[in-house]
Amino acid sequence: MGSTALIIGNPDLLTIPGVGPRNLIKLVEKGIGGVAELKKLYRDKFFGKSSQKMVEFLQSCVGIIHKNHAESITTYIKESVDEELKEDSSNSDVKQVQKKRITFCVEGNISVGKTTFLQRIANETLELRDLVEIVPEPIDKWQDVGPDHFNILDAFYAEPQRYAYTFQNYVFVTRVMQERESSGGIKPLRLMERSVFSDRMVFVRAVHEANWMNEMEISIYDSWFDPVVSCLPGLIPDGFIYLRASPDTCHKRMQLRKRTEEGGVSLEYLHDLHEKHESWLFPFQSGNHGVLSVSKLPLHMDSTLHPDIRDRVFYLEGDHMHSSIQRVPALILDCEPNIDFSRDIEAKRQYARQVAEFFEFVKKKKEVPSLEAGEGDTSCRPQVLLPQNGELWVPDGKHFPESALKSLDFSRAMSFMSG
Repeated sequence: MGSTALIIGNPDLLTIPGVGPRNLIKLVEKGIGGVAELKKLYRDKFFGKSSQKMVEFLQSCVGIIHKNHAESITTYIKESVDEELKEDSSNSDVKQVQKKRITFCVEGNISVGKTTFLQRIANETLELRDLVEIVPEPIDKWQDVGPDHFNILDAFYAEPQRYAYTFQNYVFVTRVMQERESSGGIKPLRLMERSVFSDRMVFVRAVHEANWMNEMEISIYDSWFDPVVSCLPGLIPDGFIYLRASPDTCHKRMQLRKRTEEGGVSLEYLHDLHEKHESWLFPFQSGNHGVLSVSKLPLHMDSTLHPDIRDRVFYLEGDHMHSSIQRVPALILDCEPNIDFSRDIEAKRQYARQVAEFFEFVKKKKEVPSLEAGEGDTSCRPQVLLPQNGELWVPDGKHFPESALKSLDFSRAMSFMSG
């Protein structure tokens, strides 16, 4: 009788996908008596954050047993709130903030330290914690697919030739979902762990070259990749942050963290991924297999860069670069040293300051659109081109030979460690 009364007294909750009589009772018992209360909960606790947070709340605190029910409820409420915000002119300030948001994609090899970087540096420093919304890689979605809870990440590592194409397709889909879920945030900087571009330029290349994805499969992948990316500008970041370490260092860290699915990942595979990251994001030393003494340019590309990052920011350029990220800037951070961020507070702040300076640089560039080539002022144009033969070209057209690069030292991302 009591259950019937709850259902009659709260009929609008039953209009939400994922809410049946049992879940309705659980919601009401937690003080959520209708759709309006659920929307308020979302606005107060989860707006601008990953939808996964609300899913976890519904499961752990409300008691929604099935994850797909919690996801359906979250999606419905999020979309309802987003629609109300679009219709409500009083939220024009929020819209303006969202329009001006900067997105960086944090890239790097397996086990380079992306999660540590995002959790300890972006979340725990005064320089970044109020500035940044973190969007972690959707690994949980790869480990738990559908009502049968398939682990497609494990399937890929176990049988890469069978599941490479299927896995890479699903990875792309989950990144699109993730971008959409995090698009309503109001913090000025969104840090996303990896991107569809590292998928295409690193991981898809790697599985194709290993013959785990055949010619037909990569042709199909490419046939939809470009048009989909063109239609979804939110997937194209304003900048990249490349966390850089040798394959040997990554392999040691991978062995320490002991993620079950990665048991079969070899050092050779990490070397291959490293080379592909290098040729994409830092092409000066492609082929040097993780050597970290690389170039510091005497004539840098942009005088408006802060001194702390002046030798660490480069524009992506070249025939091998996807058209949508041509001339997008990348910040290169050295993740080779093992630093205890729980103790070395200054080290953590050094990284945070560099990210903050990169954010300010990109924001200013976005506020003042670059002049078209040939219109006089060259300050907004990338002044260093990156040809694939290993040499550099500097602004006056003079050639900077590859042999000269070998005598230049790459200053560490941690200034306190130099000298």
